[in-house]
Amino acid sequence: MLTAKELMSSRLMTVAPSMTLRELLEYLRENAIHGALVKEGDRLVGVVSYTDALIYLSDISMSEESSFSMLAESDFDLSEQFVNRIDEVTVDDVMTPAVFTCDVNDTAAEVSALLLEKKIHRAVVTDNGQAIGLLSSTDLMRAVVMYEEQLAIKA
Repeated sequence: MLTAKELMSSRLMTVAPSMTLRELLEYLRENAIHGALVKEGDRLVGVVSYTDALIYLSDISMSEESSFSMLAESDFDLSEQFVNRIDEVTVDDVMTPAVFTCDVNDTAAEVSALLLEKKIHRAVVTDNGQAIGLLSSTDLMRAVVMYEEQLAIKA
């Protein structure tokens, strides 16, 4: 059985809750990652992802668009408002404050069940209470592909 330790990424990427949304998106893109842990000092305070940012931006875009639908197009530039917001909004505004964890010895099936139950895409892997890695749904899909390839070789 594959364990969380075998599947996790030990590269723990973290951001501060005070980082702006623009800085977050640039950080995620530059590091080719989809999410990061949010740390305040030594304490994990949440998780943030592209999905969190997109949901937030979509929500403000929809609310502003409907709020100003009665104004003439020349009177209001939605894109300017949108750009201003991404520099004002912080990670703290969009992050998921819950940090879900799994143990290094949890199996791939156990971690998959956690992700499905909590409707999340990543869990922090801990060893004796210390964060040592991150296990994402992509890591788990990679494990399924490896498993299928091994079955095909044996057949």
